[in-house]
Amino acid sequence: MKIDTIHIKNFKGIADKVFRLNTHFTVFIGDNATGKTSILDALAVSLGSFFIEMGIGINTRTIQPHEVRTINTNGQARPQLPVSIIVDATFNGKALSWKREILKQKTTSKDAKAISQLAENLMKQSRANNVVVFPVIAYHGTGRLWAEHEKTGFQKQGEGIKMAYNNCLSAKSSSKEFLEWYKTQEDSIAKFDQPLDKAHLKAFKKTVLSLIPDDRWQDMAFDRKEDELMGVFTDEKRQKHKLAYRQLSDGFRNIIGLAADIAYRCIQLNPHLGENAVTDTPGVVLIDELDLHLHPNWQRHVVADLKNAFPNIQFVATTHSPFIVQSLEADELINLDNNIETAPNDLSIDEVSTLFMGVKSEFSEKNADLEQKSTSIIQRLQANEPIDEQEINEISNPAVRAFLELTKMAHGQ
Repeated sequence: MKIDTIHIKNFKGIADKVFRLNTHFTVFIGDNATGKTSILDALAVSLGSFFIEMGIGINTRTIQPHEVRTINTNGQARPQLPVSIIVDATFNGKALSWKREILKQKTTSKDAKAISQLAENLMKQSRANNVVVFPVIAYHGTGRLWAEHEKTGFQKQGEGIKMAYNNCLSAKSSSKEFLEWYKTQEDSIAKFDQPLDKAHLKAFKKTVLSLIPDDRWQDMAFDRKEDELMGVFTDEKRQKHKLAYRQLSDGFRNIIGLAADIAYRCIQLNPHLGENAVTDTPGVVLIDELDLHLHPNWQRHVVADLKNAFPNIQFVATTHSPFIVQSLEADELINLDNNIETAPNDLSIDEVSTLFMGVKSEFSEKNADLEQKSTSIIQRLQANEPIDEQEINEISNPAVRAFLELTKMAHGQ
Protein backbone atom coordinates (compact mmCIF):
# COMPACT_ATOMS: atom_id res chain seq x y z
CA MET A 1 0.00 0.00 0.00
CA LYS A 2 1.27 3.45 -0.97
CA ILE A 3 -0.57 6.74 -0.50
CA ASP A 4 -0.08 8.98 -3.53
CA THR A 5 -2.06 12.09 -2.56
CA ILE A 6 -4.18 13.27 0.35
CA HIS A 7 -6.76 16.08 0.07
CA ILE A 8 -7.71 17.57 3.46
CA LYS A 9 -10.60 19.97 3.89
CA ASN A 10 -11.83 21.65 7.11
CA PHE A 11 -9.86 19.25 9.31
CA LYS A 12 -8.39 20.84 12.44
CA GLY A 13 -6.56 23.98 11.26
CA ILE A 14 -6.40 22.98 7.58
CA ALA A 15 -8.91 24.77 5.34
CA ASP A 16 -8.21 23.06 2.02
CA LYS A 17 -4.86 21.45 1.10
CA VAL A 18 -3.62 18.73 -1.24
CA PHE A 19 -0.30 16.95 -0.65
CA ARG A 20 1.53 14.51 -2.94
CA LEU A 21 3.63 11.98 -1.01
CA ASN A 22 6.87 10.28 -1.94
CA THR A 23 6.43 6.53 -2.33
CA HIS A 24 9.06 5.72 0.32
CA PHE A 25 9.68 8.68 2.63
CA THR A 26 8.00 12.06 3.08
CA VAL A 27 8.95 14.55 5.79
CA PHE A 28 6.80 17.56 6.66
CA ILE A 29 8.44 20.64 8.15
CA GLY A 30 7.05 23.99 9.22
CA ASP A 31 6.75 26.35 12.13
CA ASN A 32 4.67 25.34 15.14
CA ALA A 33 0.91 25.43 14.44
CA THR A 34 1.36 25.06 10.64
CA GLY A 35 -0.43 21.69 10.68
CA LYS A 36 2.28 19.00 10.58
CA THR A 37 0.66 16.73 13.15
CA SER A 38 -2.79 17.52 11.72
CA ILE A 39 -1.67 15.98 8.42
CA LEU A 40 -0.54 12.81 10.20
CA ASP A 41 -3.88 12.68 12.04
CA ALA A 42 -5.74 13.06 8.73
CA LEU A 43 -3.69 10.20 7.30
CA ALA A 44 -4.55 8.13 10.38
CA VAL A 45 -8.26 8.79 9.76
CA SER A 46 -7.91 7.70 6.13
CA LEU A 47 -5.95 4.56 7.08
CA GLY A 48 -8.60 3.74 9.68
CA SER A 49 -10.92 3.03 6.76
CA PHE A 50 -8.99 -0.22 6.25
CA PHE A 51 -10.63 -1.71 9.37
CA ILE A 52 -14.27 -0.77 8.78
CA GLU A 53 -15.36 -4.17 7.45
CA MET A 54 -12.60 -6.48 8.73
CA GLY A 55 -14.65 -7.57 11.73
CA ILE A 56 -11.72 -7.87 14.13
CA GLY A 57 -12.61 -5.01 16.49
CA ILE A 58 -9.93 -2.49 15.47
CA ASN A 59 -10.66 1.22 16.00
CA THR A 60 -11.45 2.77 12.62
CA ARG A 61 -10.21 6.23 13.77
CA THR A 62 -13.16 8.46 12.89
CA ILE A 63 -13.00 12.27 12.67
CA GLN A 64 -13.54 13.62 16.18
CA PRO A 65 -15.82 16.61 16.94
CA HIS A 66 -12.88 18.70 18.14
CA GLU A 67 -11.10 18.05 14.82
CA VAL A 68 -13.71 19.94 12.81
CA ARG A 69 -12.24 23.24 11.67
CA THR A 70 -13.93 26.32 13.12
CA ILE A 71 -13.83 30.01 12.27
CA ASN A 72 -14.75 32.85 14.60
CA THR A 73 -17.75 34.88 13.47
CA ASN A 74 -19.12 37.66 15.66
CA GLY A 75 -17.40 36.19 18.69
CA GLN A 76 -18.65 32.63 18.11
CA ALA A 77 -16.74 29.59 16.87
CA ARG A 78 -18.62 28.12 13.91
CA PRO A 79 -17.86 24.60 12.59
CA GLN A 80 -16.98 24.45 8.90
CA LEU A 81 -18.68 21.61 7.04
CA PRO A 82 -18.21 19.39 5.22
CA VAL A 83 -15.02 17.96 6.65
CA SER A 84 -13.39 15.61 4.15
CA ILE A 85 -10.22 13.56 3.79
CA ILE A 86 -9.73 12.10 0.32
CA VAL A 87 -6.92 9.70 -0.49
CA ASP A 88 -5.56 8.37 -3.77
CA ALA A 89 -3.45 5.28 -3.22
CA THR A 90 -1.97 2.18 -4.84
CA PHE A 91 -2.33 -1.38 -3.54
CA ASN A 92 -0.68 -4.28 -5.39
CA GLY A 93 -0.42 -2.10 -8.49
CA LYS A 94 -4.12 -1.19 -8.40
CA ALA A 95 -5.23 2.45 -8.03
CA LEU A 96 -7.64 3.11 -5.14
CA SER A 97 -9.48 6.22 -3.97
CA TRP A 98 -11.57 6.67 -0.85
CA LYS A 99 -13.01 9.37 1.36
CA ARG A 100 -13.95 9.90 4.99
CA GLU A 101 -16.10 12.93 5.76
CA ILE A 102 -18.47 14.66 8.12
CA LEU A 103 -21.49 16.12 6.39
CA LYS A 104 -23.61 16.83 9.47
CA GLN A 105 -22.73 15.15 12.76
CA LYS A 106 -20.63 12.01 12.37
CA THR A 107 -18.02 10.49 10.09
CA THR A 108 -19.43 8.69 7.09
CA SER A 109 -17.80 5.66 5.48
CA LYS A 110 -19.99 5.18 2.40
CA ASP A 111 -17.19 6.48 0.14
CA ALA A 112 -14.48 4.35 1.79
CA LYS A 113 -15.60 1.00 0.36
CA ALA A 114 -12.66 0.75 -2.05
CA ILE A 115 -10.26 0.24 0.86
CA SER A 116 -12.60 -1.34 3.43
CA GLN A 117 -13.80 -4.06 1.05
CA LEU A 118 -10.25 -4.76 -0.07
CA ALA A 119 -9.31 -5.37 3.57
CA GLU A 120 -12.42 -7.52 4.09
CA ASN A 121 -11.43 -9.62 1.07
CA LEU A 122 -7.89 -10.07 2.39
CA MET A 123 -9.33 -11.27 5.69
CA LYS A 124 -11.64 -13.77 3.97
CA GLN A 125 -8.79 -15.15 1.87
CA SER A 126 -6.57 -15.48 4.94
CA ARG A 127 -9.24 -17.39 6.86
CA ALA A 128 -9.65 -19.65 3.84
CA ASN A 129 -5.91 -20.44 4.18
CA ASN A 130 -4.97 -18.61 1.01
CA VAL A 131 -1.61 -16.86 0.94
CA VAL A 132 -2.09 -13.08 1.21
CA VAL A 133 0.13 -10.22 2.31
CA PHE A 134 -1.35 -7.73 4.76
CA PRO A 135 0.01 -4.16 4.86
CA VAL A 136 1.46 -2.86 8.11
CA ILE A 137 -0.18 0.30 9.45
CA ALA A 138 1.23 2.22 12.42
CA TYR A 139 1.26 5.68 13.99
CA HIS A 140 4.06 6.72 16.35
CA GLY A 141 3.19 9.98 18.08
CA THR A 142 5.25 12.26 20.30
CA GLY A 143 4.04 10.44 23.42
CA ARG A 144 5.60 7.16 22.34
CA LEU A 145 8.17 7.17 25.17
CA TRP A 146 5.91 8.08 28.07
CA ALA A 147 2.31 7.17 27.11
CA GLU A 148 1.86 3.42 26.84
CA HIS A 149 -1.04 1.05 26.34
CA GLU A 150 -1.88 -1.58 28.90
CA LYS A 151 -0.21 -4.94 28.47
CA THR A 152 -2.26 -7.45 26.49
CA GLY A 153 -1.74 -11.19 26.49
CA PHE A 154 0.10 -12.36 23.39
CA GLN A 155 -1.75 -14.69 21.04
CA LYS A 156 -0.20 -16.92 18.43
CA GLN A 157 -0.96 -16.55 14.71
CA GLY A 158 -4.59 -17.12 13.86
CA GLU A 159 -5.62 -14.02 15.73
CA GLY A 160 -2.20 -12.61 14.89
CA ILE A 161 -3.80 -10.23 12.38
CA LYS A 162 -5.82 -8.62 15.15
CA MET A 163 -2.75 -8.40 17.40
CA ALA A 164 -0.72 -6.81 14.60
CA TYR A 165 -3.33 -4.09 14.09
CA ASN A 166 -4.13 -3.62 17.78
CA ASN A 167 -3.67 0.08 18.75
CA CYS A 168 -1.89 0.64 15.42
CA LEU A 169 -3.41 4.12 14.92
CA SER A 170 -2.92 5.26 18.49
CA ALA A 171 -0.12 7.75 19.07
CA LYS A 172 0.84 5.91 22.28
CA SER A 173 3.57 3.31 22.60
CA SER A 174 2.85 -0.41 22.26
CA SER A 175 6.21 -1.67 23.53
CA LYS A 176 4.59 -4.08 26.00
CA GLU A 177 3.12 -6.01 23.08
CA PHE A 178 6.37 -6.60 21.17
CA LEU A 179 8.21 -7.37 24.43
CA GLU A 180 5.60 -10.00 25.32
CA TRP A 181 5.87 -11.42 21.79
CA TYR A 182 9.67 -11.58 22.03
CA LYS A 183 9.53 -13.49 25.32
CA THR A 184 6.95 -15.94 23.91
CA GLN A 185 9.02 -16.39 20.75
CA GLU A 186 12.17 -17.32 22.66
CA ASP A 187 10.20 -19.75 24.85
CA SER A 188 8.68 -21.41 21.79
CA ILE A 189 12.10 -21.83 20.15
CA ALA A 190 13.56 -23.33 23.33
CA LYS A 191 10.71 -25.86 23.63
CA PHE A 192 9.92 -26.77 20.03
CA ASP A 193 12.87 -25.56 17.91
CA GLN A 194 10.66 -24.62 14.94
CA PRO A 195 12.55 -23.15 11.92
CA LEU A 196 9.82 -20.57 11.24
CA ASP A 197 9.99 -19.24 14.81
CA LYS A 198 13.77 -18.98 14.45
CA ALA A 199 13.41 -17.12 11.15
CA HIS A 200 11.00 -14.61 12.71
CA LEU A 201 13.23 -13.92 15.68
CA LYS A 202 16.27 -13.57 13.42
CA ALA A 203 14.44 -11.05 11.22
CA PHE A 204 13.25 -9.10 14.27
CA LYS A 205 16.71 -8.87 15.86
CA LYS A 206 18.43 -8.04 12.58
CA THR A 207 15.98 -5.18 11.95
CA VAL A 208 16.22 -3.66 15.42
CA LEU A 209 19.99 -3.89 15.66
CA SER A 210 20.46 -2.42 12.17
CA LEU A 211 18.98 0.86 13.44
CA ILE A 212 21.51 1.18 16.30
CA PRO A 213 24.71 3.04 15.34
CA ASP A 214 28.17 1.61 15.97
CA ASP A 215 26.82 -1.64 17.45
CA ARG A 216 26.15 0.23 20.70
CA TRP A 217 23.51 -2.28 21.94
CA GLN A 218 23.91 -5.90 20.85
CA ASP A 219 23.21 -9.53 21.84
CA MET A 220 19.50 -9.03 22.57
CA ALA A 221 17.85 -11.70 24.71
CA PHE A 222 14.95 -11.84 27.14
CA ASP A 223 16.02 -12.28 30.76
CA ARG A 224 13.26 -14.29 32.46
CA LYS A 225 14.66 -13.61 35.91
CA GLU A 226 14.56 -9.84 35.40
CA ASP A 227 11.50 -10.03 33.11
CA GLU A 228 13.33 -7.61 30.81
CA LEU A 229 14.67 -7.46 27.27
CA MET A 230 18.41 -7.22 27.81
CA GLY A 231 21.41 -6.39 25.65
CA VAL A 232 25.09 -5.56 25.87
CA PHE A 233 25.58 -1.81 25.78
CA THR A 234 28.89 -0.23 24.74
CA ASP A 235 29.49 3.15 26.38
CA GLU A 236 31.53 6.11 25.10
CA LYS A 237 34.70 4.58 26.60
CA ARG A 238 33.98 1.32 24.72
CA GLN A 239 33.23 -0.44 28.01
CA LYS A 240 30.51 -3.10 27.80
CA HIS A 241 27.58 -3.38 30.22
CA LYS A 242 24.52 -5.62 30.46
CA LEU A 243 21.64 -3.18 30.14
CA ALA A 244 17.86 -3.56 29.88
CA TYR A 245 15.88 -1.92 27.09
CA ARG A 246 14.05 0.23 29.64
CA GLN A 247 17.37 1.44 31.11
CA LEU A 248 18.59 2.86 27.82
CA SER A 249 18.53 6.57 27.03
CA ASP A 250 15.43 8.13 25.49
CA GLY A 251 17.12 8.33 22.09
CA PHE A 252 17.94 4.60 22.03
CA ARG A 253 14.49 3.62 23.32
CA ASN A 254 12.87 5.86 20.73
CA ILE A 255 14.53 4.13 17.78
CA ILE A 256 14.58 0.60 19.23
CA GLY A 257 10.90 0.88 20.19
CA LEU A 258 10.00 2.25 16.76
CA ALA A 259 11.87 -0.46 14.83
CA ALA A 260 10.73 -3.25 17.15
CA ASP A 261 7.06 -2.26 16.95
CA ILE A 262 7.08 -2.14 13.14
CA ALA A 263 9.06 -5.39 12.80
CA TYR A 264 6.77 -7.19 15.27
CA ARG A 265 3.66 -6.08 13.37
CA CYS A 266 5.17 -7.18 10.02
CA ILE A 267 5.95 -10.65 11.39
CA GLN A 268 2.51 -11.03 12.97
CA LEU A 269 0.78 -9.98 9.75
CA ASN A 270 2.80 -12.09 7.33
CA PRO A 271 4.47 -14.98 9.17
CA HIS A 272 4.53 -17.06 5.97
CA LEU A 273 7.22 -14.70 4.63
CA GLY A 274 9.63 -16.14 7.18
CA GLU A 275 12.93 -14.32 7.46
CA ASN A 276 11.71 -11.81 4.84
CA ALA A 277 8.59 -10.82 6.79
CA VAL A 278 10.03 -7.42 7.68
CA THR A 279 11.64 -6.54 4.36
CA ASP A 280 8.80 -7.80 2.15
CA THR A 281 5.82 -6.38 4.06
CA PRO A 282 4.37 -3.19 2.54
CA GLY A 283 2.42 -0.54 4.43
CA VAL A 284 2.29 2.99 5.77
CA VAL A 285 3.94 4.21 8.99
CA LEU A 286 3.39 7.69 10.46
CA ILE A 287 6.01 9.23 12.78
CA ASP A 288 5.57 12.55 14.57
CA GLU A 289 8.86 14.31 15.38
CA LEU A 290 11.22 11.70 14.02
CA ASP A 291 14.16 13.50 15.66
CA LEU A 292 12.74 12.96 19.16
CA HIS A 293 15.69 12.66 21.62
CA LEU A 294 18.18 11.79 18.85
CA HIS A 295 21.71 13.22 18.79
CA PRO A 296 22.43 15.26 15.59
CA ASN A 297 24.85 12.58 14.39
CA TRP A 298 22.02 10.04 14.57
CA GLN A 299 19.55 12.46 12.97
CA ARG A 300 21.78 12.65 9.87
CA HIS A 301 21.27 8.98 8.94
CA VAL A 302 18.01 7.88 10.62
CA VAL A 303 15.98 8.34 7.39
CA ALA A 304 18.42 6.22 5.37
CA ASP A 305 18.45 3.61 8.17
CA LEU A 306 14.65 3.30 8.16
CA LYS A 307 14.52 3.07 4.36
CA ASN A 308 17.11 0.28 4.39
CA ALA A 309 15.46 -1.63 7.23
CA PHE A 310 11.92 -1.40 5.78
CA PRO A 311 12.33 -1.16 1.98
CA ASN A 312 8.62 -1.71 1.17
CA ILE A 313 7.08 0.61 3.78
CA GLN A 314 6.04 4.19 3.06
CA PHE A 315 7.01 6.53 5.90
CA VAL A 316 5.39 9.91 6.51
CA ALA A 317 7.08 11.91 9.26
CA THR A 318 7.44 15.37 10.76
CA THR A 319 10.58 16.99 12.15
CA HIS A 320 12.13 20.18 13.49
CA SER A 321 15.66 18.96 12.76
CA PRO A 322 17.77 20.65 10.06
CA PHE A 323 20.03 17.57 10.14
CA ILE A 324 17.15 15.31 9.06
CA VAL A 325 16.07 17.85 6.44
CA GLN A 326 19.62 17.99 5.08
CA SER A 327 19.56 14.20 4.55
CA LEU A 328 16.51 14.33 2.25
CA GLU A 329 16.04 14.41 -1.49
CA ALA A 330 13.99 17.31 -2.87
CA ASP A 331 10.85 15.19 -3.42
CA GLU A 332 11.01 13.75 0.11
CA LEU A 333 10.42 17.13 1.76
CA ILE A 334 7.21 19.15 2.08
CA ASN A 335 7.71 22.59 3.60
CA LEU A 336 4.49 24.04 4.98
CA ASP A 337 6.05 27.51 5.32
CA ASN A 338 7.23 28.00 1.73
CA ASN A 339 8.11 26.21 -1.49
CA ILE A 340 11.82 25.89 -2.25
CA GLU A 341 12.78 23.56 -5.08
CA THR A 342 16.46 23.25 -4.12
CA ALA A 343 17.46 19.78 -2.89
CA PRO A 344 18.27 20.12 0.83
CA ASN A 345 21.04 17.52 0.63
CA ASP A 346 22.99 19.91 -1.63
CA LEU A 347 23.11 22.62 1.05
CA SER A 348 25.07 23.31 4.22
CA ILE A 349 23.33 22.94 7.58
CA ASP A 350 23.30 26.75 7.92
CA GLU A 351 21.64 27.11 4.52
CA VAL A 352 19.05 24.45 5.39
CA SER A 353 18.22 26.24 8.64
CA THR A 354 17.82 29.64 6.99
CA LEU A 355 16.26 28.71 3.62
CA PHE A 356 13.97 25.85 4.64
CA MET A 357 13.29 26.43 8.31
CA GLY A 358 13.28 30.22 8.57
CA VAL A 359 15.95 30.37 11.27
CA LYS A 360 17.74 33.71 11.47
CA SER A 361 21.38 32.75 11.10
CA GLU A 362 23.86 34.42 13.42
CA PHE A 363 26.65 32.93 11.31
CA SER A 364 25.26 34.49 8.14
CA GLU A 365 24.77 37.84 9.86
CA LYS A 366 28.38 37.84 11.08
CA ASN A 367 29.61 36.97 7.59
CA ALA A 368 27.55 39.79 6.09
CA ASP A 369 28.94 42.24 8.65
CA LEU A 370 32.49 41.05 8.01
CA GLU A 371 32.03 41.37 4.26
CA GLN A 372 30.62 44.88 4.59
CA LYS A 373 33.46 46.14 6.83
CA SER A 374 36.28 44.55 4.81
CA THR A 375 34.81 45.76 1.49
CA SER A 376 34.56 49.30 2.86
CA ILE A 377 38.22 49.27 3.93
CA ILE A 378 39.41 47.93 0.55
CA GLN A 379 37.39 50.53 -1.36
CA ARG A 380 38.85 53.37 0.72
CA LEU A 381 42.38 52.01 0.30
CA GLN A 382 41.87 51.91 -3.46
CA ALA A 383 40.73 55.54 -3.27
CA ASN A 384 43.94 56.37 -1.32
CA GLU A 385 41.98 57.33 1.78
CA PRO A 386 43.85 56.90 5.10
CA ILE A 387 42.81 53.87 7.18
CA ASP A 388 43.17 53.79 10.98
CA GLU A 389 45.11 50.70 12.14
CA GLN A 390 42.54 50.18 14.88
CA GLU A 391 39.81 49.71 12.26
CA ILE A 392 41.66 46.70 10.81
CA ASN A 393 42.43 45.30 14.28
CA GLU A 394 38.70 45.18 15.01
CA ILE A 395 38.16 42.66 12.20
CA SER A 396 37.50 39.32 13.96
CA ASN A 397 38.63 36.96 11.20
CA PRO A 398 42.48 36.66 11.28
CA ALA A 399 42.74 35.66 7.60
CA VAL A 400 40.73 38.69 6.48
CA ARG A 401 42.69 40.90 8.86
CA ALA A 402 46.00 39.70 7.40
CA PHE A 403 44.72 40.28 3.85
CA LEU A 404 43.70 43.85 4.74
CA GLU A 405 47.13 44.51 6.28
CA LEU A 406 48.84 43.36 3.07
CA THR A 407 46.45 45.45 0.97
CA LYS A 408 47.19 48.47 3.15
CA MET A 409 50.96 47.97 2.72
CA ALA A 410 50.50 47.59 -1.05
CA HIS A 411 48.91 51.03 -1.07
CA GLY A 412 51.81 52.53 0.85
CA GLN A 413 50.07 52.95 4.19
